[in-house]
Amino acid sequence: MEEQLEEDKRAKGLIKDTDRHENDRWYYRRKGMPKVRLREPYGSDSFWEEYAAAVLGVPYVKGGEKPKPVQIGGKAAPGSFRYLVEQYMARAVANQATHTRSRKRLVLDEICQETCLSKSGETTTGKFAYRKMEPRHIAIIRDQKPGRPSAANNRIKIVSAMFEWALQPEVGLAIVNPARGVKKLQESVDGHHTITDDEMMRYEATHAVGTKARLAYEIFRCTGLRICDASVFGRQHLYKAAVTLLNGEQIEQVRFRITPKKTSTKTAVVVDMPVLEPLALAIAALPLTDMTFLVTEFGKPFSEKGLGNKMRDWFDEAQLFHCSSHGIRKADATIAAENGATGHELMGMMGWTTLKQAEIYTRKADRKKLADSGSTHLLSRR
Repeated sequence: MEEQLEEDKRAKGLIKDTDRHENDRWYYRRKGMPKVRLREPYGSDSFWEEYAAAVLGVPYVKGGEKPKPVQIGGKAAPGSFRYLVEQYMARAVANQATHTRSRKRLVLDEICQETCLSKSGETTTGKFAYRKMEPRHIAIIRDQKPGRPSAANNRIKIVSAMFEWALQPEVGLAIVNPARGVKKLQESVDGHHTITDDEMMRYEATHAVGTKARLAYEIFRCTGLRICDASVFGRQHLYKAAVTLLNGEQIEQVRFRITPKKTSTKTAVVVDMPVLEPLALAIAALPLTDMTFLVTEFGKPFSEKGLGNKMRDWFDEAQLFHCSSHGIRKADATIAAENGATGHELMGMMGWTTLKQAEIYTRKADRKKLADSGSTHLLSRR
């Protein structure tokens, strides 16, 4: 039977297991993690060194021996990059938004399976000792995405965040962050293509009101929602409210209220806006029997990826092969800014949490207006 160590209450997580031969076996155990067997004689200096290594989550090295990563119970070997990933995902990322967890998991798992750090080309990065990693190793990991600077930089960002977490005193898994100072690649300034007025007209001409493709377009166009929120957007988000107009008139208005998934676990920002007429017409034009507006042919709500694939099909049907749903969101912010929306208004519309995001669009709008007014001076001598 296991019992908590009472001889030394400072040794948190240290437990004793007496076998049938009355032999004491000592283990270190942390909630949610497998037990680590401590084999050095109890009470000796080497025992407490082994215990300290278990607490830090690193292999215990006796004397001048070289640690040999070994898979224990099918789990990642302590001290390996995969082990750090598992610790990070279980302890630091567990309470983050679902799509954030999934994105980080996909990136880190992909890195773990690569062999770019192996001289022989056979050992995966997941087995590499993370404490031996240097900036040059992170640069190699970055460069596994040739021609995709955004994806390459995202690797640096996620790996760096993981090491920063591991550096915290209460975590104590790392002593340096090898991703610090690793140069990011030059990305396109604009990122996703911002859909233009002509491209919007082409999409609208291809997909008439009354089609699911048009409803999806109007949801993006009239709400500014991200695809992860558009995939769950439905009647449960609608409500009626008495609103006072600028002229003092009071009307009953149909509005929608939704908490963006991306910030739901951080700031719980709520987007609360009126349902604009084009969206109201698109909703009314379809016999909607489900709570969620956009459903598959089987009557099930689209997954985020599924809706993205479907939007890809609908854009392709309109010969808009370079456009995306995120491009509509960028167009929303651009149009609003050019029509005089302030940074705080954009934050309320788009669900952003900082002015920095909104100011990207307000600055562009201001520059365009200044260029328009300034252009009149070019002909001042004629």
